[in-house]
Amino acid sequence: MKKQTRLPDFHELCPPEQNYIADIISLEIFFFFVGSASGFLWEVFLLYLMEGTYVNRGFFYGPWLPVYGTGAVLFHVLLAHRSLSAGSFSGASDSAAFSMRARRKMGFFYHLQRFIVLFFLSAFLGSFLELAVGYFLDITWGLRYWDYSGYPFHFHGYICLWSALGFGIAGAIWIGILSGMLRRFFFHLSAKTRRNLNTILLLLFVFDCAAALIFPNIGEGITFP
Repeated sequence: MKKQTRLPDFHELCPPEQNYIADIISLEIFFFFVGSASGFLWEVFLLYLMEGTYVNRGFFYGPWLPVYGTGAVLFHVLLAHRSLSAGSFSGASDSAAFSMRARRKMGFFYHLQRFIVLFFLSAFLGSFLELAVGYFLDITWGLRYWDYSGYPFHFHGYICLWSALGFGIAGAIWIGILSGMLRRFFFHLSAKTRRNLNTILLLLFVFDCAAALIFPNIGEGITFP
């Protein structure tokens, strides 16, 4: 009787399931930091144009504004026009889950309608988030990191028409163009690289949170009376 010297490879018979939920969470963490860093650069750039000085904006000390990162994640989760399928998070499919030929057939008006819908939904979500965060910081620490009192159609200085328009445009561009490009870039990285990148960013953010809770980043050009 021939002796069995090698057990069958059960991994080949029953390959382990890929954890798509982990991929989704990993991607949203990456989007959070991309949005936070982009918002920080945007506000620093605007302030430099207006006053000619560099100011580290926001509650934290690091180069991030979490309100923008939270908005980027919320916009992507709630507004992205695609299913959260295995293919869409493996980098194999396009951001809109359609072939280029199908997109061309749908025509200009489809994309215009999609942009308009994304614009209004982004304006609403962004304004709601800005109002909630601004009010929370005000009643919790008595700090105001923005004040739109001098702008038309404002609500107690927390939100205004111009900021809503900015959120609308940014959200439509983010969902329609940038999130798909960044998703493909992220999943072109190895799983180990993605994990290490998110771990380092999260650790830095946690340390920054601890420091900011003890000594909030305040001062001229950062907070408002």
